[in-house]
Amino acid sequence: MILFVRHGETDSNLKGIIQGQLDSPLNDKGIVQAKIVADMLKDIKIDIIYSSPLIRAYKTSQEINKFHNVKIIIDKRIQEQNAGVATGRKYSEVTKEEIKDFTKNPHKYNAESFQDLYIRNVNFYKEIENSDKSILIVSHSGVWKMLYRYTHNLSLDDNVEEIKNCEIKYLK
Repeated sequence: MILFVRHGETDSNLKGIIQGQLDSPLNDKGIVQAKIVADMLKDIKIDIIYSSPLIRAYKTSQEINKFHNVKIIIDKRIQEQNAGVATGRKYSEVTKEEIKDFTKNPHKYNAESFQDLYIRNVNFYKEIENSDKSILIVSHSGVWKMLYRYTHNLSLDDNVEEIKNCEIKYLK
């Protein structure tokens, strides 16, 4: 079994800021969300937790781990997409033209492409997908979308269901 949990809420989430790899901490609501999801998972067998190194994911994984006391492995391959120069900007300030150009030419903006993110995330997932352990991944929305595409044989152009802060999803 492989479970996925997105990190708790941050002030950047509330303000509509593109976080990418910005190391935004959980806000008060995010901490409460992490405690709630930890309680929801307390009776689920978890053998190992993989966490993004970004503090919002790591703190969420630590809260969940209070009920499991297992090893948390930090893996940079499951940190959020590098948004380059868009990092820290508000989504509402980004034009449709910029989004289109960013999607076509992410490296022009010192950002990671969707293909780069997909390859990085799938390389991680391939190492754990056949494990006989119960695994929890604590990460980000962009990572969720890439792993969902991989596990459901979808292309990068296919739409993927969203994941809310501290929502639990099954990958396998």
